[in-house]
Amino acid sequence: MYKVGVNFDEISDDIHIALAVMKKQGVTYGELRTIEAKNFVFWTDDEVQYYKTIITMAGIELVAAATPLFKWYRTADSPEVRHDNFGFDPRLREEEKRAVIARTIEIATAMKIPRLRIFSGLGSSDKAGPVFASDPLLHYALELASKYEIDLYLENEPVCIIHNKQDVVDFFNQVTSQHMKYWLDVANLIELNEMVDDAFLSQVIARVGYVHVKDFINTTKGRKYVPVGQGEINYRQILADIRRSCPHELIITIETHAKINKIEHSIASIKGVRLLLKDGEV
Repeated sequence: MYKVGVNFDEISDDIHIALAVMKKQGVTYGELRTIEAKNFVFWTDDEVQYYKTIITMAGIELVAAATPLFKWYRTADSPEVRHDNFGFDPRLREEEKRAVIARTIEIATAMKIPRLRIFSGLGSSDKAGPVFASDPLLHYALELASKYEIDLYLENEPVCIIHNKQDVVDFFNQVTSQHMKYWLDVANLIELNEMVDDAFLSQVIARVGYVHVKDFINTTKGRKYVPVGQGEINYRQILADIRRSCPHELIITIETHAKINKIEHSIASIKGVRLLLKDGEV
């Protein structure tokens, strides 16, 4: 069983436009990140209730929120890392980090969002898995998540300390909490020339419950993002392999990373993913 959804702001930062496009495409699963350029972790209580109401009225199930948690510098003197921050300041003090973790869990609880994406800290580490697994802030986040029956999903992110396959495996060998799961970003691994193969899947599939898909082609001017199914990533094979090895429900949500023509790219990606899943008999 799988669900296909999309991140609202990948379609438009105007939630009304995003919801209209989703309705027309028959998409009923949504992923939250920003609306009107404001990261949801900074919403007021009134904004939480307002957006919850209009999303619910549109018939959309909020399956997850793509939080910025842990996409921050681990120490005050950590070197700068170029990254997408979606309106989130990565230079926070310890008490500020704790406060944003608590507020994010509070908002997720109010909006009945069961899954929260997190990262592992900007930068690099020789022993990324054990280092992040022992982070006191991660344990704090897991305590809150457990209390409110919310699952945290770690994404492999090239600019964060856990970014390659071995990092991911090492981390999940250290953290056994049932509320800590894996948000598999296929393109982020391909970007590092790492394949999503059977050997890797056999080690992590029990923790995989969420898959991000985006596609790209490499040009002389660098990486260019294109609708899913129109790029260089062999999603037909990869998605079939993931689903075949996955014994539980799988959620697949679409990113486009499109800077222009976001609606067109999103629609093409939705259609592309559905076709790939159908062709791959997933």
